[in-house]
Amino acid sequence: MISIFGYLFGIEALYRPMANGPATNPLTAICMIFIGLGLLSTLNKKNQKLQYLLGIVVIIITVANISDFIFNANLSTHITPFYSQVLLDQELGKPNDLGINSALMFLGLGFSLTLFHFNKLTAAQLIAFITLAIPMISITGYAYGLNEFYGKMSLLTASTGVAFSIATLALTANIGAVKAILSPYIGGRIARLQTICGYAIPSILGYLLVKSLNSAGIDSFGLYVVTICWFIILMVSISAIFQERVDIERRKGEQLLSIAAMSDNLTGLANRRKFLDFGQEAIERIKRTRKQVWILMIDIDYFKRINDTAGHAMGDKVLIAVSQTLKESVRIVDLVSRMGGEEFSIILIDADIKGVELVAEKIRSNVGNMQVEGWTNLHGAVNISIGCGLNDGNQTLDETLKDADGALYQAKNNGRNQVCFARK
Repeated sequence: MISIFGYLFGIEALYRPMANGPATNPLTAICMIFIGLGLLSTLNKKNQKLQYLLGIVVIIITVANISDFIFNANLSTHITPFYSQVLLDQELGKPNDLGINSALMFLGLGFSLTLFHFNKLTAAQLIAFITLAIPMISITGYAYGLNEFYGKMSLLTASTGVAFSIATLALTANIGAVKAILSPYIGGRIARLQTICGYAIPSILGYLLVKSLNSAGIDSFGLYVVTICWFIILMVSISAIFQERVDIERRKGEQLLSIAAMSDNLTGLANRRKFLDFGQEAIERIKRTRKQVWILMIDIDYFKRINDTAGHAMGDKVLIAVSQTLKESVRIVDLVSRMGGEEFSIILIDADIKGVELVAEKIRSNVGNMQVEGWTNLHGAVNISIGCGLNDGNQTLDETLKDADGALYQAKNNGRNQVCFARK
């Protein structure tokens, strides 16, 4: 609109920001207005058809201009407002055209808006990314003083083109590369850092190179190439460091989840799921080694009385104390599990019957001698009953569990606070 006002009121500075530099052609200004209105129309669903029509109009204008460039036609002259002023500028040697770079930029923006209207978001984002490169090259040309980079694109057109390209990309911020770059997580932070550094550092080095090429020649170019290569290596290394940190945290999280899935919340012992997995692995192993696995089923005698007398908090305290005593009474290779309630199990690896008798009596004695403040000092010792079942590789885990449960039931019937073995 500023450029149009410049033509309308004869104020050249409004459409030609740099004296004798490229002007914003009236057709360029119209494309800007239509793209801007098209972007605004995306904010209201009622204006979706307007967005589509504006995108099509921009495509038609730019296709006409590109046809002029390729086929030396004059299609765009018939739709260019203020054409007399454009001709006057050209006669005075002042650039005033809708250049091929500007036409390609608006063609890309028009297509991106149209694709967005038809919900082709990935294609719209890809075209907007490619389109963004055109005004960025022109901006770089102005920064470096390289006329070949910006050609007939004015500084105003290039700046507006960058803004429009970014705005078009923002329409698809919930998918693809834009979503990844804008992510609040570590991947997004890495991507933003790499994007900024990946553009800023080579641009600064390139600027220094351009300024020194006349005096230093090929040596400066070689230094530039080496520096860029090392910069890329540095960026990859930094990315690898961040990714490794993320992966470490992920592995820790997975390990904690795995432990939580296999552990009893109250006592920290293995739970029934872990018991079944461990027991099955132990049985598969003894089928090859021809050794024995023993399963001990343990139940706290009269546990309900503890809850009824002193409350569930004291019951939990007793469960924790028993759990710790059981764990301290066996080897590190054996597994102590809480099966539920006041019932526990122990898997003894590679033990014979004499060893199991000694361990079972040791466990029963240790539990009977343990001290639980608030209970044993007031109500006496906590006792347990133990049932033992053997697996020599010829039984399933379920069969051995039934044997151990049967032995535990026998220990209860015999008066509790004792060890019983399953009979074969």
